[in-house]
Amino acid sequence: MGVIQYQLYALEKERKIISRRRGFYKRFYPTLVFGDRELEIMDVLGQETERDLLLFLMQNPNASQKELSGYARVSPSSINWHMQRLSKARLIETTRKGTNVKYLVKVNRAEILTLLKNYHPAIWERWADRLADILD
Repeated sequence: MGVIQYQLYALEKERKIISRRRGFYKRFYPTLVFGDRELEIMDVLGQETERDLLLFLMQNPNASQKELSGYARVSPSSINWHMQRLSKARLIETTRKGTNVKYLVKVNRAEILTLLKNYHPAIWERWADRLADILD
């Protein structure tokens, strides 16, 4: 592990890669390949629950917290936490009417799908049938 950390630090110092920390995870990306917006999306695509919630929202615009909770099989408070992270990353938009909260994907869907297809092919294959409807 020490050798890997040393090499990653050396590459980062030479500005060949950049690192981004999101929660407990640190990810590395080649420099000059991704813009800030793409890096935000790539960070989310690397987190299973947030990725699945984002893809679900692409299929089901204006889904409620209850619908997301039922889909992801996590508590509403956990959904709220994940949605706050997605909102902070400027990937979703939240609308509130009384106690009812709805969520909508704020970024270009094609951009998300392109990054998913090119950099997460296993996930792309697993979601391909469901994502085909989004492209239409």
